[in-house]
Amino acid sequence: MIEAVVVGAGQAGLAASYHLRRRGIDHVVLERDRVGESWRSQRWDSFVLNTPSWMNLLPGEAEPVEARDEFLGRDAFVDHLEAYVRERQLPIREGAEVTEVLPHGQDRSFSVRVRSRAGDDELSTRSVIVASGGQRVPRIPAIAGSLPAGIVQLSGAGYRAPGDLPPGAVLVVGSAQTGVQVVEDLLGAGRRVYLCTSAVGRFPRRYRGRDVLEWLIDAGIFDIPTERLPDPSVRFRPTPLVSGVGPLGHSVSLQGLAAQGATLLGRPIEVIGDRLRFDRSVGANVAFGDRGSAETKAEIDKSLRARRDRLPPIGPDDPADRPHPDPLSIPSPEELDLVAAGVTSIVWTTGFRGDFGYLPRSILDEAGQPVQVHGITSMPGVFCVGLPWMIRRRSALISGVDADAAFIVEHLARPPALR
Repeated sequence: MIEAVVVGAGQAGLAASYHLRRRGIDHVVLERDRVGESWRSQRWDSFVLNTPSWMNLLPGEAEPVEARDEFLGRDAFVDHLEAYVRERQLPIREGAEVTEVLPHGQDRSFSVRVRSRAGDDELSTRSVIVASGGQRVPRIPAIAGSLPAGIVQLSGAGYRAPGDLPPGAVLVVGSAQTGVQVVEDLLGAGRRVYLCTSAVGRFPRRYRGRDVLEWLIDAGIFDIPTERLPDPSVRFRPTPLVSGVGPLGHSVSLQGLAAQGATLLGRPIEVIGDRLRFDRSVGANVAFGDRGSAETKAEIDKSLRARRDRLPPIGPDDPADRPHPDPLSIPSPEELDLVAAGVTSIVWTTGFRGDFGYLPRSILDEAGQPVQVHGITSMPGVFCVGLPWMIRRRSALISGVDADAAFIVEHLARPPALR
């Protein structure tokens, strides 16, 4: 019997494997496809990380001396994950999809059923670490089924490049991280773009001479424990907008996208023939993003003053971060005739959910997501790593998996009676 099975070989699974190996705990990492599969198959060709290299350290890695401020692209980051596996000699089994985890009540062990090209298999283990990610399955609204049949529809995970879409205008639905970056990719290729917006906060890319993430880490914002959040609803909000595209990345705002040529729309609410109707939320969504940037900068200044540090100069003007003078005056069309507008494709960037159907139903909530506290489920021996807000704000970020995995492995290593 193996001591632990890790499900998933993304950054969370690799972090768990590192700490298990470091403690000498016999284990295997089961990956349905290849190491870093979600990065490979759910990211577009021009994708780059929004966090610089100094922030993307996996367990045991030192901060890079050169190119610390570099934003890695999709393929470069996958190469980094693969090199990490080789250098640490982590026990990864690719092409092994976990189909079911069955608990044995008597000895608190588990049978893990696996499907692979070589045939079905079953492993016995004392512990299971769930690291298969909370963003595997695209969420597509039901309204998609009512749209005209001739329009090509795909999710943000299925989008690869502007040239793969049929000629014509593109409607992007959802203005969180994936949506705004797909819009910029399309605009850069000269495509006509309509964007259905939503209420998403944003960060300035740089503030007072530094990357905003450096300030936020210094202020401890990313390490606030989940249970000590001033506003618990923050856990359910999308990640604030910011981009790693360009030498030092750049700020992203809805009004900035409009200045580049995108037509801003509200949330889609109804399909009538060839027409798509929207709510009138554009102005409110722009204002929401502007407030997010202003609050972020105020939080940084508050932290600096608390440390009695002098406030560095704000820095050069950033047009993309400039707040809109009158958001409610922004035109908010009530409908769009898709045929008349020349819309031939729609990209749904409306979020993802995890796929945890292989776990016992007793530890899943009504939405099929694991019920856990600090990565520990109600079923002894089943743990999670890499979920949003699992222990702290950065739990789902690359920079958060090291500490969270170390915590889980330490808990797993205790005798069952002391867990």
